Amino acid sequence: MATTNAPVIVVTGGGQGIGRAIALRFARGGYDIVVPDRNPATAQETADAAHQLGVHALALELDVANRDQVREVFSRIDDEFGRIDVLVNNAAVFLRETIEKSTDDVIDQTINVNFRGVLDCTRAAIPTMKRRPGGCIINAASILGQFPDVGLGVYGMTKTAVALLTRILAGELAPYGIRCNAYQPAVTDTPMVHNIIVERPDQKLEQIPLRQFGKPEQIAALCWFLAGSDAEYITGQVVPCDGGSGRCSDQ
Repeated sequence: MATTNAPVIVVTGGGQGIGRAIALRFARGGYDIVVPDRNPATAQETADAAHQLGVHALALELDVANRDQVREVFSRIDDEFGRIDVLVNNAAVFLRETIEKSTDDVIDQTINVNFRGVLDCTRAAIPTMKRRPGGCIINAASILGQFPDVGLGVYGMTKTAVALLTRILAGELAPYGIRCNAYQPAVTDTPMVHNIIVERPDQKLEQIPLRQFGKPEQIAALCWFLAGSDAEYITGQVVPCDGGSGRCSDQ
């Protein structure tokens, strides 16, 4: 078990994009970092960057859609650190296809990663988190859970489910001092959605009153707030970080 008394954050899918930005924001704040990711190489890159910030960091290979792997990884985290102060369920897949043309594999993968993965990682983390009141779970929702886009229906449905799960967990875990919230971005400049930015930049920017795509560091700053003492009375919320998308107009 690690000898440090530093708080510990677990960021699934922390090997790149929003997940990496979140992990490094918390590393700068003194958290020890655990980075479970399907790609062990990118997870290690995030861990190495966190090491350079002076904290303990552990990269682990994890496909959140694999329930047995989830149990094994969270058991190892418990053995290694003995605590989880913040869990960020960030891992997701972004597969574009209409409902009619979606294959069984596309539907299964999207549901298993984006929703069931969140559910299973949370279930695996709760026993460890219950040992220390004041913990925080942060889930990755999406504006597409509210304002669907053609070709991203299955993705949007999983994010709607994540938003509901967030509210349910907030109620269930409140007696243990564990808060649960979600961040809800619009198009954020990450490798996962790079094709949309390249293919339809003008169209997508027209939907954002601030006329700019989100940055991973902006989501990371929101997560830092949600996990901190300034947000100790906030739970069960899905918090937009989307430049005003779908909610206001500059016209």
